[in-house]
Amino acid sequence: METFTANLAHQLVLGGDGVCVVTSARDDAPEVETQEDGVRIVRLPSMQLMGGRLPLSRHGSRERSLLSAVSGLGVDRVLVNTRFYGTSVTGLRFARDIHVPAVLLDHGSAWLTFGRGEALDAAAHAWERRMTAKDVSLGATFAGISEKSAAWLATFGIKTSLVIPNAIDGAAFRGESSGRDFRFELGIPEDKTLVAFVGRLAPEKGPERLLAAMELLGERCACVLAGEGTLRPQLERGLPANAHLVGNLGHADLSALLSQADVFCLPTRSEGFCTSLLEAGAWGVPCVVPDVGGAREVLCHDGKTFGLIAPDREPATMADGIRQVVAAWTSEQARELRAHVERDLSWPQTVRALERAYMSSRIG
Repeated sequence: METFTANLAHQLVLGGDGVCVVTSARDDAPEVETQEDGVRIVRLPSMQLMGGRLPLSRHGSRERSLLSAVSGLGVDRVLVNTRFYGTSVTGLRFARDIHVPAVLLDHGSAWLTFGRGEALDAAAHAWERRMTAKDVSLGATFAGISEKSAAWLATFGIKTSLVIPNAIDGAAFRGESSGRDFRFELGIPEDKTLVAFVGRLAPEKGPERLLAAMELLGERCACVLAGEGTLRPQLERGLPANAHLVGNLGHADLSALLSQADVFCLPTRSEGFCTSLLEAGAWGVPCVVPDVGGAREVLCHDGKTFGLIAPDREPATMADGIRQVVAAWTSEQARELRAHVERDLSWPQTVRALERAYMSSRIG
């Protein structure tokens, strides 16, 4: 979400708009700053729980002072990301109080989960319902980051066809590649299929399922998993010989990894709109993923599917999908996928979708 916000803000500034991003405070970040591209950032007082995944607002005089300063900028519109943060409700109230239209963009397509037991997840679901009800009461116009996300909002009685999709500057992403040679570093021969995974090493992303699939695929394939998370110790203990953990990668190294990949595979439980799918598509890499948010937008175009949208995320299904894609993929398909991503999933297209959402919104 932070990457989406930063890229959208930058695109809006390039189009001549002024942008102020209001978010929750972090200990290592200044309260107010202005970036080189002119985007202002204001961080409201908050407590960070669950490693920053659940910020809780600290309401009071300092928050009111910061929001008053934001109001003084002459705000014309408000975009709120996600339904369930305290800052989400704060943003909608702010829009209502200064009488400007507000769009709430949801980034989920399934219930929030922390992967730490059913009791905690049940509490999170109750929190989602409560916060979403507040959003509705404040008159937000709702949109989804993907078609799956827009459809998921019906769970809360919200009907919308508005989609403001995630996007990528494909040419820029390819151009920033570090050129790092992962095949050489990890001893993966050119004649082996290289399967890439990019994401948190957490149960909802399914890295353990991919490792099980790699055992089924055998020595003709190798996989590289980029990311960190709670599952890393478990994965290290049972790491197959044809799998490699490389930790978190910066954008330049991530671009280099995907430039060398033959297949991208993410056995994820749910996504709003997975940025890694866009990054793989920018390099023309076919994807094997379940039917999650963003999969159809990236992989399905003009009657073609660039990879495989799997019926489930079981290891055998992932392994079969990888085999099928490798056997059928062509350089022409790779060029078509790259062209589709650059043309149809670009930031100017997302800005246009945002404009359409504001045309549908009402002032609270």
